[in-house]
Amino acid sequence: MHYVIIGGGIAGTTAAEELRKLNPVSEITIVSQEIHPVYSRVLLPHFLKGKVPRERVFLKKVSWYDEQKIEWLTGISVVQLDTKNKFVGLSDGRELPYDKLLITTGGELRTLFSDARGVSYFRTLDDADHLQQLLSERTEKSLAVVYGGGFIACEYINIFAHYQIPFSVAFRGPYFWPRLLETEAGELIQKQLLSHGIALHPHSVFSEVVGEKELRAVKTSSGEHPCSLLGVGIGIETDFSWIQEAGIETGSGIKCDEFLKTNVADVYTAGDVAEFFDVIVGRQIHIGNWMNAMMQGRHVARTMFGQEKTFELVSSYATNVLGLEIIFVGDVSKEHADEVKVFGSVQSGGVVQLFARAGQLVGAVLIGRNQDRAQVTKLIQSRSQISVYDFHHF
Repeated sequence: MHYVIIGGGIAGTTAAEELRKLNPVSEITIVSQEIHPVYSRVLLPHFLKGKVPRERVFLKKVSWYDEQKIEWLTGISVVQLDTKNKFVGLSDGRELPYDKLLITTGGELRTLFSDARGVSYFRTLDDADHLQQLLSERTEKSLAVVYGGGFIACEYINIFAHYQIPFSVAFRGPYFWPRLLETEAGELIQKQLLSHGIALHPHSVFSEVVGEKELRAVKTSSGEHPCSLLGVGIGIETDFSWIQEAGIETGSGIKCDEFLKTNVADVYTAGDVAEFFDVIVGRQIHIGNWMNAMMQGRHVARTMFGQEKTFELVSSYATNVLGLEIIFVGDVSKEHADEVKVFGSVQSGGVVQLFARAGQLVGAVLIGRNQDRAQVTKLIQSRSQISVYDFHHF
């Protein structure tokens, strides 16, 4: 049996590790675009703030792959998939046969198409190394801009604040996560930023980067913002071309069922790229967070080995912005909710936003309300019939 795993991040590596435990003699190959052993993306902000040394970011040593008898192909991408003859075509021209295939490719960052020094992104270890270099070159006159209104923007805000670099924040919507948050929740985050003296530029559509070699400013619909550092957080996208050409169904991610099996025999998916059927909330859902990727990696390995079982997890992801904790639990799509109810207020410093569908609590956003995390997670897991309007105790 030859298992081929496309993607060397936490989902793919966890799957490989679990497969090796289940089958000591099978062939396992990981094809990774990156050249680094698997590392923790969660620790990258701590590394950049000097709280964690670089070597602590790595979850495995280079020697681990040999010790586990896992073939580890680095700096290589997949350009073709032939599901009839069961092989993948690699960017170096080779064809790699498989018996069972797992796709855990994640996504690529959206970029601003500028090579000016000072423009940075924050997803990979290489991105973190680049940003660390830029931070080391800062002067007393350095100014920064954060462009984006989501998780990566929060990381940049915390990093620039840590280094006491004056910065402003520009974003397309009226507030952060406008597709997910109601006004009260969005305004609570705004208040936190404003209370730290940060200039906010909502409704800002990117126009251009000023400076060919060295960054001088960024232009948006809200004006020109001088800066020598620009932190970009405008989401990720995935190239599905070779996947779709192979007949695999895609939506916002690679579609799969509750067992993490795609519509093509012997092809599976997991992690940030997977759009899976979530039996707890009752619909196809696409979740990109660390907990989900790790748990799906372990689960899909068992499915590939023949231990077929439904994947069930109330996934959550926590971040913070200048000390204000923001937690997303379960299915937080306003578009797919029948009811959305907000408890708490900007004045009280805490907001709980609940999402219900067909009389079932399916998701929650907790801002400054970490104490409610366990309760809402348990209620979502229980699949109880309940209206969000019954939550008067919030």
